[in-house]
Amino acid sequence: MTDGPFRNAELSSRWKQYGKDLVSDATSLEERTAQACHSMIGTDDLPAISTILADIKAHAQRPQMDLDAISSMEALFESHPKSPLTDTLQKHLIANLRDQMPLGTALDQALPSTVADWIGITKNRLDEECIRARDLGDMNENDYRKGIERNRETFANINSDALCDALTTGDKRAFKQAQQKKTGVDEGPDE
Repeated sequence: MTDGPFRNAELSSRWKQYGKDLVSDATSLEERTAQACHSMIGTDDLPAISTILADIKAHAQRPQMDLDAISSMEALFESHPKSPLTDTLQKHLIANLRDQMPLGTALDQALPSTVADWIGITKNRLDEECIRARDLGDMNENDYRKGIERNRETFANINSDALCDALTTGDKRAFKQAQQKKTGVDEGPDE
């Protein structure tokens, strides 16, 4: 199993590495979490979501009153490329605006909700990949149980505020440093 349990999956190389990490006893929870975050940031259209977030913040800081914030935000989203992540953000933001929240508050609440949905959807997708790998014979029953449990632990360990920050800043390398494996003599596993 040198290619990992997701070798036959239609996933990026980052997610295939995450699959290897799921079944490896040499990979810590923190390393798996960093790899998952790094993979999430690398697979979505980060520049598009970052641009939309910046445009919404700029719109919220304009001194004039927006008579119809919902229409303004719908037009803003229409002027940008679509992705599942931008659609989720739009859904949460518009729902908050319909609850009569000011735009800044609506965004402050929509972004963490969007990231929570994104984490859940991604976790479920990787659970499905584990099931598929088991069914294809790329993952034995023991590794499957280990993979499902470690996937749950990993996604429960994700710092959603850090993901929000990475989306807001557009920093594709936000989790790169934490994701790199410890290799020095004095850098053994965390206890």
